[in-house]
Amino acid sequence: MTLIDTLLGSGIFVLFLAVLIGMGFGRIDFGRGIKFGVAGPLFAGLVLGHLGLTVPNSYSGLTLALFVAAVGLIAAHEIEGTVKTYGLNFIGISVLMPTIGVALTYVWVTVVFADASTGLMMGSFSGALTSSPGLGSAIEALPEAAAQQYQIGHSVGYVVGVLVIVMFQQLYPVVTGMDIDAEKRRFSEKVSEVVDEEGPGVEEVTFSVIGFALVLVVGSVLGSIPIPLGPIGLITLGTTGGVLIAALVLGYLGRVGPITVRMETGILSEIRAFTLAMFLAVTGIDAGAGLIETISEYGLQIVVASGLNSIIAILGGLVVTRFIWEMDWIHAAGGIVGGHTDTKGLAAAIDATDSDEIAAGYGNTYPFALLAMVIYAKLLVAVVPL
Repeated sequence: MTLIDTLLGSGIFVLFLAVLIGMGFGRIDFGRGIKFGVAGPLFAGLVLGHLGLTVPNSYSGLTLALFVAAVGLIAAHEIEGTVKTYGLNFIGISVLMPTIGVALTYVWVTVVFADASTGLMMGSFSGALTSSPGLGSAIEALPEAAAQQYQIGHSVGYVVGVLVIVMFQQLYPVVTGMDIDAEKRRFSEKVSEVVDEEGPGVEEVTFSVIGFALVLVVGSVLGSIPIPLGPIGLITLGTTGGVLIAALVLGYLGRVGPITVRMETGILSEIRAFTLAMFLAVTGIDAGAGLIETISEYGLQIVVASGLNSIIAILGGLVVTRFIWEMDWIHAAGGIVGGHTDTKGLAAAIDATDSDEIAAGYGNTYPFALLAMVIYAKLLVAVVPL
């Protein structure tokens, strides 16, 4: 085995090669301040994955958990104000966006792309809104052959959905000429109207290894607890939901017995940036394998359906949050990525605004959107003739 073979077979080398190339690509200015930013490692990973390079499966869950824990601990300072300010609104977004997705999917399956594989097109629903629980809910109710087609549709739709939400969060503020600093001030003013101080009075520490580990352990437990939904079955919050909720709650409380969980934002931000680049690189590498071949085999219909599902759901969330409820962008972006159930979109939104407080809105929206996706996936299977 040559040195090159050894390197290309090393998950660590492949991961950080994607990070290195992607971060360099993300810094390129394409004019008017448009940059791919944090999406760079995602695209670099897609290319490397397409070329046949891989990383161990465990990398995805690990980098995701570390990223979400850091984001949640930073956002915990503002969670009380976010809940009091827009709690019910976030629940509304969590229902609206999946509703748009399932309605569009029904139209694609029964009218627009009626000649395509039904199972394949149905997969565009959970795929475009990047919901693995939605995938699981659907395939449980489908015959084996249809379930296989659904999984393929979900896989293609997932990549499309990730690219759409990431690029939207990166480009929308730039294209619209948004004043991010002004949006941050609006966010702070709105939160300060309902909260006098940021949570319990607990002194911060620079960093606590045991506190960070506690968040990950508690979050993993929370994410693994089955939640019964009667005839629909069981769902779990998964790594994203469990760790984020643990980080927000424990970070807000600040201390659990002798363990301090409230840490300085500076070092948490560095951890967040580092793990974010790794997480998106891993996502790209995993998604890039066989993507072109799958699209070539099953046609562009699934790509179009998935893209429209994602785009129109995002636009629905945008109209409601920005133009009807007139939210600041920090709250709105969190609600939109939460309604899209997408951690990659959360990462892109944080990177584009340099505001970890977006995670507070995401944390309020995500659990309810996850529930809506699970219910709608079952409903879609029930109403669409196979």
